[in-house]
Amino acid sequence: MSDYLPRAIAFTQENGDELERGRLAGLLGRERPEQKAARVLVTRQNEDGGFPYQMIPGRPSAVTSTATALLWLQDLRLSGSSQAERAAAFLLTVQRPDGTWEESPALVKYDPPPLTRPGHGAGRAYCTALAAFWLARLLGPRHDSVQRAFATLRASRETGWPEDEPVQIAALVTALCAVVEGPNVAITTAGMEALGRLAPEAWSADRLVDLLGALHAAGYPAEEPLAAWGLRRVLGLQREDGGWSSEHGADREVDLSLRALGALLAFGVPSP
Repeated sequence: MSDYLPRAIAFTQENGDELERGRLAGLLGRERPEQKAARVLVTRQNEDGGFPYQMIPGRPSAVTSTATALLWLQDLRLSGSSQAERAAAFLLTVQRPDGTWEESPALVKYDPPPLTRPGHGAGRAYCTALAAFWLARLLGPRHDSVQRAFATLRASRETGWPEDEPVQIAALVTALCAVVEGPNVAITTAGMEALGRLAPEAWSADRLVDLLGALHAAGYPAEEPLAAWGLRRVLGLQREDGGWSSEHGADREVDLSLRALGALLAFGVPSP
């Protein structure tokens, strides 16, 4: 039995800020939201309901940041809050006529990476899968916005799963397929097989944790082979100090550690 839990708790308490410690309390079962932590997050919400790019006040709302905020609201036990409803409304408002999502051109000046870059194919696919997945969780897989997005993503895979697709997109689309059409249909199993063929070095801790979060939200059990492998690997990547190393830098390590902790707890991985 791994002692991941007390080590991750100690790491977060020592290195986390007020919001991160509030998220930790929620993950550990606190039913009432930590008010100070919640205030730190909700005061960043823009008037349009979205959250600013990279959570920096004054910046335009971003699809990716709004999805991040929805996860943090979930950790804080605020998934049913008015702030979450406004965030979902923002996603609905900025969906494109063809059913896809893309970050605002106003973000170009911040030089975003390909997965969030406006006008970039990978960015469009990632934002579409991310927004549709969250709206499926919040509004249900039959919601029109989810169905329109899914139709676009499904059509792009009629001849097979792209071999060179970023793993972050493949994981989200596979999980969305499971939510919308079920885990045993051909397109979902093809996605799971494509993910299973990836070399271990393709999976950073960040990508593994995102995969596990998506698989759990899609209803997969811990015994599912890809989930079981991912859980073992995440446990193996935990450092001696209780944290996980992020490919995005040291300032993202507490957030990653909270996401890892959330995935491990959600799947019921035991710890003393």
